[in-house]
Amino acid sequence: MTKTEPSGRGNIVMLLSNPATFDQRPLKEAHALSKAGFRVTILAWDRELETKSDSVYGDGLQIKRMRVGAGHGTPFLTAPKLVLFYLWCLAHLAFTRADAVHCHDVDTLPAGYAARALKLGGPKLGGPKLVYDMHDLPEAFLRFFPLTRVTQAVALSTARRAAAAVLVVNDRFVSYLSKMGFLPSKLTVIMNAPPSVSARKPRPKGKGLGVLYYGALSEERGVGLLLEALKGLDGVTLSLAGRGDLEAAVRERAAADGSVRFLGWLKMSDLEPAIRRADLIPSLYEPKSKNAQMATPGKLLTAMSLSIPTLVPRGSYQAELVERLGCGIVVDWKSTSDVRGAVERLATDRKFYERLSSAAYEAFVSHFSWEVMESRLTELYGTLLTSA
Repeated sequence: MTKTEPSGRGNIVMLLSNPATFDQRPLKEAHALSKAGFRVTILAWDRELETKSDSVYGDGLQIKRMRVGAGHGTPFLTAPKLVLFYLWCLAHLAFTRADAVHCHDVDTLPAGYAARALKLGGPKLGGPKLVYDMHDLPEAFLRFFPLTRVTQAVALSTARRAAAAVLVVNDRFVSYLSKMGFLPSKLTVIMNAPPSVSARKPRPKGKGLGVLYYGALSEERGVGLLLEALKGLDGVTLSLAGRGDLEAAVRERAAADGSVRFLGWLKMSDLEPAIRRADLIPSLYEPKSKNAQMATPGKLLTAMSLSIPTLVPRGSYQAELVERLGCGIVVDWKSTSDVRGAVERLATDRKFYERLSSAAYEAFVSHFSWEVMESRLTELYGTLLTSA
């Protein structure tokens, strides 16, 4: 390896425990910073072995990948390979002279802490600034490990002291972390919102209702709930894209029921047309964990940008947004009849559907767009690295 020379407004190295192909938030942030004049590299772990090469983009963004296969949700098998990923990242950071290490989620933080402690380049050689991008609360990753509550408390306590900035997904995270002692001045909301150019104005409702679910095929994401609730509804079709524990059940149902289609695991370029064709995009995270209660899934914002109503679970931050903005229906997550009734009304009540569709569009253009988040992110880094 040869040492990387400083560039432009500063060198930022992002750490990501997936291959940086389907996870839109890190890619959007990296491209935004690259376009703003920062040198950005993503060190990604391709644990699915789905890529064959590194990536270089016209705006200067580079993605370097460690290709070592590993599963998900099996900590004792994955942990040794995660340590290998940390060592691989530290080897790169030793030659990169990063001004900031941007850690996406808690599973990459140990490498960021080590880079800072070892003073691997960075501001005045005192070590790079540490930025923690909290897509989810640590419990979303640490629930597979023993002593989850203790481990999460340690992770948050360490981040509170060591991170120069913490990026969060909504105002609820700001409130929650502030109560835990995080300085509000260190917390910045960056929502995974679509760009305004991709927004679509409301369109007249056609016949029937096309429901699209995409993401993890699991009970906690409401997949089983949808399969049961939509069974036999006239004019309603359910398309599912993704992979997970319920994949076999989804395949079996699709083979036996013409109103259900299984699209498989799709690249974003193949998924986007399906999203734009949808009439309803549910976002039914089971509101059992603190993380699910506080989340703002990207699909909720995507639905708003395309004037598509959504279903969200009562008892969640999503529900607060939807009720306030009038862009969907709040349902009881445990009630099949509640979900069924909501979908049936959207399928049969054209005026009601179009009112929600218009509200979704207005909510997006008035409150959410990637351009707002992009400006916020580049301003944060400009201040952070200028003060180095």
